[in-house]
Amino acid sequence: MKRVALFAILILGITTAFAQKGKVSAASSYLGTNDFDAAKEAIDLALEHEKTVGWPKTYIIAAKVYTELYKNGNDTEGIKKAVDYYKKAIELDQKGDAKGKGIGKYEKEIKLQLTFFKPDLTNSGIEGFNTEDFNKALFAFENVLYINDLAMFQAEAAGVDTSILYNCALAAYNAKNWEKSEEYFNKAIDMKYGGGDAVLLLDQVFDATGDSVKMADNLKKGFEVYPEDERILTSLIQYYLDSKQNDAALEYLNTAIEQDPQNPSFYYARGVLFENVDKDKAITNYEQCLAIDDAFFNSLYNIGVIYYNKGVEQQNIANDMTSTKDYDAAMKVANGFWEQSLPYMEKAHEVQPSEAAVLETLKGLYYRFEKMDKYNEVKAKLDDLGQ
Repeated sequence: MKRVALFAILILGITTAFAQKGKVSAASSYLGTNDFDAAKEAIDLALEHEKTVGWPKTYIIAAKVYTELYKNGNDTEGIKKAVDYYKKAIELDQKGDAKGKGIGKYEKEIKLQLTFFKPDLTNSGIEGFNTEDFNKALFAFENVLYINDLAMFQAEAAGVDTSILYNCALAAYNAKNWEKSEEYFNKAIDMKYGGGDAVLLLDQVFDATGDSVKMADNLKKGFEVYPEDERILTSLIQYYLDSKQNDAALEYLNTAIEQDPQNPSFYYARGVLFENVDKDKAITNYEQCLAIDDAFFNSLYNIGVIYYNKGVEQQNIANDMTSTKDYDAAMKVANGFWEQSLPYMEKAHEVQPSEAAVLETLKGLYYRFEKMDKYNEVKAKLDDLGQ
């Protein structure tokens, strides 16, 4: 009787196991007829039962079911669940059974299904971009990289898929995941993918995180990789200007001018650098800027200000003179500087008619030279601006 009872228990256990594995098969069959609700019901039961919860096949089918549920709008998280199920299937397949046997038994099937799954995962990432759900996009593209990096795909792998890597960087950037965007942009730059855009986007990452040291290193590296990209060079120059590293800024400005001698912005920037050390060199560079673009407002205004301030300095010298003759001589020099300032300020006014600082300077100059009609005209404009 005991043997019969034991045999009956064994038969019952085997029957139960086959019954649960039958649910996995049933879920697969339901997928074939597009009965997704029935497939979900069957596979969910298999996922919870002790007889099938440790079976790799359960998770392969579960991944397929939830992929279809996602694609048909029945489960917005289905693609994420599918990724988890494939990872679980790989984990169980690499362990084998309780005795450590059967390791890799399902590898070919997993590989086949992942090959079909990658386009669905990629499309999910694209959808994430289109709907501005950038965390969704990041998840999808990161897991495409994960799949590509699996040992089972290495034999036919042609290296890292740089376009997917770059999509990870862009998704992380838009999701404001600065840590991951830094990681992926750095990898893209190392692989010379994304061009100057990758360098400049990484520059914005460091700007957002306030990491000025990494900002400089990135721009210098970017300039080495893409020396013809004017945007990187300009950003590097601006970095050194902002951080008051004038010698470094001047070095890169000279390089920039050699590469693009017809860019007025470079001469203007070099003029700004020279203003604190040599006003005449500053004027020379501003003039070179204007020779290329005679309506470059900042150069016009800065030259006008330099000459105007020279006039003010000379006036202060005149005020210290004790004789009328010396005073008149000093004021003649001052008036000469103001006369030089006037045409630049007038041109700057033509370029930007509503710039209050220019109008204020012109008002003072017209008053000095007793051009009262123009003085009143400028004053009226300032009144209209509420100045």
